[in-house]
Amino acid sequence: MKISCIIPVYKVEAYLRQCVESLTGQSYRDVEIILVDDGSPDGSPQLCDVLASEDARIRVIHKENGGLSDARNVGLRAATGEYVVFVDGDDFWLYKEALQQLVDEVKSDVDFIGFNCSYYYPDSDSYSQWVAYADGLAEPVGKDNAMIALVKSGTFPMSACLKLLKRSFLIENQLFFKKGQIAEDIPWFINVLDSTSNCCFVNKYIYAYRQNVAGSISNTRGRKSFDHLFDIFKTELSLTDCRSFRGEAMEALKSFLAYEYCILLTYRDIDKATKYELLNYKDILAYDMNPKVKKASTVYKAFGINTTILVLSVYQWIRRHRK
Repeated sequence: MKISCIIPVYKVEAYLRQCVESLTGQSYRDVEIILVDDGSPDGSPQLCDVLASEDARIRVIHKENGGLSDARNVGLRAATGEYVVFVDGDDFWLYKEALQQLVDEVKSDVDFIGFNCSYYYPDSDSYSQWVAYADGLAEPVGKDNAMIALVKSGTFPMSACLKLLKRSFLIENQLFFKKGQIAEDIPWFINVLDSTSNCCFVNKYIYAYRQNVAGSISNTRGRKSFDHLFDIFKTELSLTDCRSFRGEAMEALKSFLAYEYCILLTYRDIDKATKYELLNYKDILAYDMNPKVKKASTVYKAFGINTTILVLSVYQWIRRHRK
């Protein structure tokens, strides 16, 4: 069973070799590694070619810059494996038996398997494990039960990099990424979960998610980032009635969107008109199935929205500066 590993490459020259070698060094050998050079202006394109010369399983696609989503889509369309994994070029896998362990978990009735990650802080060379998935998700579950369990445990795993997915499932359901969108994993994963018949999530900490990388999207909180996330929030909220989730699962989806709303509230330097529009959605905090939203909702009910924004901002600052 071949696994296609898709790695978008843009300004990751300092990290790319570690990323690629964490995959070529896997004990499971039936892999293809697709490096999609997204018109990177540094030495990454040349390094891609060097890496391909060192291992015949590596393929390189050079293309004009189109953004992370476009690079992933190009890689997915070029993939030939039965399953695919996405890996960002500044991240890496933690141990060589990881892919074999995932393959051992593959079940014919599961469209994808979610796995877990550790945040890697290079300044201190330390790791912090993400919250564990609920135990019941280790066996195949339907979309509704998955949605409820993920939101209740506070572990809604949006990242495309934390999944082993059937390629046919992605292609048949047109589960591609929206070109040019920041935080593209949010609508993509909602679409993935909405399209699945069965999935599972295992507490194998496989992926190292590098923190504090200068210039990375995850390290950026400017107006463009806010606008993209606010657009996603409004769009997904408007689409809830079109989703196939039912009952408590629909409540869980809205609670997840409430979590994203809490993040939006922590952005600074937005104009008065935009802030007014944002505050018009504060009733979403009533959907408090997510444990962090429940805390924010409690503060909101007791002290109002301004105190809620202050508390959320302090929490966000502590979280971003804890390492």
